[in-house]
Amino acid sequence: MEKPFPLLAHPYRSPTRGSVAYEMGNTASRNAIVFIGGLKDGPHTTGYIRHVARELEKLPELGYSVFEIRMRSSFDGFGTASLADDVHDIAALVKYLRAINREKIILFGHSTGCQDCVEYANYPRYSNPPVDGFILQAPVSDREGAEMMFPDCKAKVEYAAKMIAEGRGGDCLPSEQSFSMLGAPVSAQRFYDLYAKGGADDYFSSDLDIATLSKFWARFNKPV
Repeated sequence: MEKPFPLLAHPYRSPTRGSVAYEMGNTASRNAIVFIGGLKDGPHTTGYIRHVARELEKLPELGYSVFEIRMRSSFDGFGTASLADDVHDIAALVKYLRAINREKIILFGHSTGCQDCVEYANYPRYSNPPVDGFILQAPVSDREGAEMMFPDCKAKVEYAAKMIAEGRGGDCLPSEQSFSMLGAPVSAQRFYDLYAKGGADDYFSSDLDIATLSKFWARFNKPV
């Protein structure tokens, strides 16, 4: 078991009630890395980011500390939240970090957190505050992974699409129409976003055409 570790809690104003970000490393740093985990992740669930913070602490000339963010999609909340929700939650933290005079802000996405990075870079849609760079660590296609693991994946996507067409996209799927591995209630819309071709989360699938990929990657005007 990992030993206790120190951090500094930052309460900040956000669309998500009671939002707090957790800073690790040198809290006097002039720059910030915001770590965004994957499905079912939340603050303190991804151990390697604490190692990253410790290593950055040894390099004070870089001037970075690491923040973990609790969003409405954190832990089991992923099942009823969306990438758009995440963008609003991340934007609130970016605004707070600018207000406390952090000079450079980097978004560090892990797994599904990489989808958040691509979504965040859609500045014309959200009018969200820009950041200074992105790290995409282990981006994956949730759709292609599910299709390899579950022979009935497409049938379940069709069931979710039917619920959405009936105006019930916000309702949770019956347990038999979801994947037990998810371990949480999942709305029809979120399931469709994750596992349908062209769903909101479908940024990294190998069968996306060049025009679609070009549109996604053209969003980035800072280093990735």
